[in-house]
Amino acid sequence: MRRLNPRWNPVSGQDTTVVLRNATLFDGDSTLPGTVDICFEQGIVTSITASQLNSSPCPPKTHVIDLGGRFVTPGLVDIHSHHLELPFSSVAAARDVNEKPSLGTITPFVRAVDGFKPYDPAIKLIASGGVTSSLILPGSGNILGGQAYLVKNTPRPGRDQELVVEDLLFEHGIPQSGRRRYMKMACGENPKHQYGHTRLGNAWLLRQHLEEARKLRDQQDQWCQRAREGATPSFLHRFGYLGRPDWQGEYPKSLELEPTVALLRGEVNLNIHCYETEDMERMLAVLHEFDIHVQAFHHALGAWEIPEFLKQQEPNITIATFADNALFKHEAYGANLRAPRILDDHGIRVVLKSDHTGEGNYAKHLMWQASIAHSFGLSTDKSLQAVTSAGAHSINQDHRVGYVRPGHDADLVVWDIHPLQVGATPLQIYIDGVALLEADVLDSELGRPIRTAALLPPVQRPSMGKEERTRLIKKVTSPRGQIVIHGITKALLSWWKPSEDPNNAADADSEEAHQLTAVISAGKLTCIGRRLACAPHIRDNATYINLKDGHISPGLVAFGNKLGLIDIASEPSTGDGSPASSSSALNEQRDLHYAKYGVHFGGRSLGRARVGGVTRAITAPLRGNGGGLLQGVSVGLRTSDSATVLDGGIWKDEVALHVVVGQDGKGADTPTISSQFERLRQILRKGQSDDDGSDGAYARAARGVLPVVVSAVNQDDIAQVILLKREFPRVRLVIFGGHGAPAVAKELAAADIPVILSGNRGAPDTWEKKDVLPGPPLSRCPAEVLINAGVLVALSARSESKTHGLALEARYAAKFAGLSDDEAIRLVSTNFDEILGLPKQSADGEIHGGGKNKGDFVVWEGDPLRGEGSVVLTVQDDGRIGDCWPDYEGAVL
Repeated sequence: MRRLNPRWNPVSGQDTTVVLRNATLFDGDSTLPGTVDICFEQGIVTSITASQLNSSPCPPKTHVIDLGGRFVTPGLVDIHSHHLELPFSSVAAARDVNEKPSLGTITPFVRAVDGFKPYDPAIKLIASGGVTSSLILPGSGNILGGQAYLVKNTPRPGRDQELVVEDLLFEHGIPQSGRRRYMKMACGENPKHQYGHTRLGNAWLLRQHLEEARKLRDQQDQWCQRAREGATPSFLHRFGYLGRPDWQGEYPKSLELEPTVALLRGEVNLNIHCYETEDMERMLAVLHEFDIHVQAFHHALGAWEIPEFLKQQEPNITIATFADNALFKHEAYGANLRAPRILDDHGIRVVLKSDHTGEGNYAKHLMWQASIAHSFGLSTDKSLQAVTSAGAHSINQDHRVGYVRPGHDADLVVWDIHPLQVGATPLQIYIDGVALLEADVLDSELGRPIRTAALLPPVQRPSMGKEERTRLIKKVTSPRGQIVIHGITKALLSWWKPSEDPNNAADADSEEAHQLTAVISAGKLTCIGRRLACAPHIRDNATYINLKDGHISPGLVAFGNKLGLIDIASEPSTGDGSPASSSSALNEQRDLHYAKYGVHFGGRSLGRARVGGVTRAITAPLRGNGGGLLQGVSVGLRTSDSATVLDGGIWKDEVALHVVVGQDGKGADTPTISSQFERLRQILRKGQSDDDGSDGAYARAARGVLPVVVSAVNQDDIAQVILLKREFPRVRLVIFGGHGAPAVAKELAAADIPVILSGNRGAPDTWEKKDVLPGPPLSRCPAEVLINAGVLVALSARSESKTHGLALEARYAAKFAGLSDDEAIRLVSTNFDEILGLPKQSADGEIHGGGKNKGDFVVWEGDPLRGEGSVVLTVQDDGRIGDCWPDYEGAVL
């Protein structure tokens, strides 16, 4: 057993022995039976014993913390991050991630550590999510990008607690010659676009460089061989003296080629950014030509299509991938939400990593990725391994981290609930035995008893066989058909209230007492209630669907994405296009654009949305960099795979007028933030002057008919919107983004300005967001602050690939804001109708069982708010079946 932590020092290191008593422990392999006591001192785990033994080999002066059964895991290990190179809050002067372009596309000699910023606020923020170790790699702009370095995410950890890079390094305390080495390579789109080479040219440049390094290695080997021969008795007998190195010349070496020579010698852990199957195949072919082996392919969103090939080529390969980040470029378009499970089924080691650069792939939420992968089929143990021991194994540090075992570093995370449950949050994080959070965070939680359900992993969402789904679709899409759904355990419909019909009563001890039946006739919900109450409404030819844990919710709404306007964000030819940056916001007739004219259906992002129960999307016109204040008028479209422009695919032509203020609102027409607000006032005054029944967008906005959605993240910019509301009280202003909104929450509520919040799990990744709330466990949740202040809130996920998780975002907010499940689901559904003043969707009469049929609804098997639900049916307000079991076996999600 290893007894010393090389990073420990007697000044700032762990100075008191700690015992975590009554812990439910996932030790890196599995969750141990019963509870255990974990003892650690001087940054090392010293013992793990069963709690009931009530004994510990730790010293008498020990700080004992009784966790009452709460979960403990190893500190999370992220093997792909870019913090320290791209510190929060990002400015150009501090970005040091890609060495380009003057040194060329082959730069193995550059070192990520030379660009580290030890003051990066992300260090503590990332650690607050439980991530204790991170491999910081250079960027992916170059074929051979440079050398990577492993760090511990603990601020100012050194003896003097100063901003020293060396103190952050994972192997601080180990001599340089004994430290492990890591290399970053890349293939595919990034190096291709950066230098204008084709894949053919990039392969040649790599081979050319490797051949040069191989020649140097061979020269070194020959030199050493001659030196060894010179030290033998036969050499002495032949020449009369022992050979010396200077006799055969200087040892051949090159500072530029040394890292690659070390790679050829197998001394470097190689990590390669690569997405598509053909790129992985050709990279392996080139590297194997030089007897180089890959430790891990990173991102690798196409790997699920070639698992056996990868195993044959590299039996020990790791796929370090995303759970759901995808679709943003061509090589990410073939992703699959079930990829981690598929890879694991084929025996490939799966690691989940962040690729941390900012809010879109924030390392703080690495465990969220494990939860997503688990929801889509990766086992509980493998999901937790994917963010702990699997990563530690891949970077050859599993003897120190990734596990909670005697002799391992005391990097541990105490969680408030099972770490795979939605909203799981660290109560305490220990790095080298030192607590990161203030003790009161943990102490306040320990005063409350923990429910047994909080310690259980979530249930994985079910799926349906393809043939069974095909048969069901034929039945449920019959124009005059009737669908009867049994086994509904919860109706998350704000407009539905159980009636007092005596038939709705049931024996409290029976299974029926906890289940409802729903009857859908000709696309309309005609009954919700107990089976007996709905029986008279059921026809003989009905199609029956029997569920185990059925839920009914309103159709979810995706807002602020590019759904329906572009399929691949980085490929303009796949979408509507962006207007010229020279447009003038005051020229309404020429430069105000309407998304309704550019809608195209059928993209994969719409499929992702359907998996998450999204029936409606609200999409504003596309805008490029420097697009200025004016974005345009958004459209309401359906996500159904049968939707068309001519057949009800657009449910509302014009939803809102969208403008952008802040850094993203700068352009030729509005080069400053001040000019943006000047121009917005001019737009509204112009609308007022046209307010004589004019149907123009500006006139309708000025009189409050067409909402004005202001994209803003900075609290001072949001405060300017509040002033604007006071000046133009009739205007229906809405904040979108809203990262800084909690700072002016009371004022927003007083001004009756709602917020569509995309930053509830936000990050201070830009300067204008530098003061945003960090969120739990370091602060209150932004949505909680707004809701408690009386602000009407809805939630948005900006990434098209993450719209499947809107219900999870709602659950996360609800956990901290103390909302019921009904209130939670409204955050991603009907609150949008209220915020945007949308007309109530069709109310086609009374429903037997209570309430009126209002709008789209979704039937789920499992709880959607907890990541356990799969969509069974979506029913549109026009009576059509929007989708049926989109998450079926074999589907590419």
